[in-house]
Amino acid sequence: MISNITAGNVNQIQSVIDEGLVPLIVDIIAKGDFKSQKEAVWVITNLTSGGTPEQIAYCIQAGVLAPLCDMLSAKESKVAIVILEGLMNILTTAEKFGQAESICVMIEECGGLDKIEQMQSHENEQVYNAALRLIEKYFSDEEETLGVAPETSEQGNFEFNASAPSSGFEF
Repeated sequence: MISNITAGNVNQIQSVIDEGLVPLIVDIIAKGDFKSQKEAVWVITNLTSGGTPEQIAYCIQAGVLAPLCDMLSAKESKVAIVILEGLMNILTTAEKFGQAESICVMIEECGGLDKIEQMQSHENEQVYNAALRLIEKYFSDEEETLGVAPETSEQGNFEFNASAPSSGFEF
């Protein structure tokens, strides 16, 4: 029922927050039985989808990232997709306020990045694609890979610009 409320408008989401339900939802994700955890994941993903930045920040302050990342170990593909969507929502919002890097660090610190990376070899293509999008957008270090691939010629051949010194190599 709560997931349906958080799928509503920002006022409905705020009522869930005002009633003190978010810490309980986080606790269910962390310690509940699997069926309850799945429902709690939906609550958070719905909240991150339609909530205000302040409402999403409240979820982070309530400690939702670690339990969400722990749930990435769930075998059920749909659960993984919903969690990855929630994480993407959180990071997209954080990015608008220059906070994506700090959220990425929090995800890495709780082992979430390792689990997301493992999902790149998931048998379900949707899980694989969602994990790949997250990693490419928020966790890849583009500067590290710039200039690594050689240039290509008009014919599509690689052109390596390595040249030996005119005096030859010294050993």
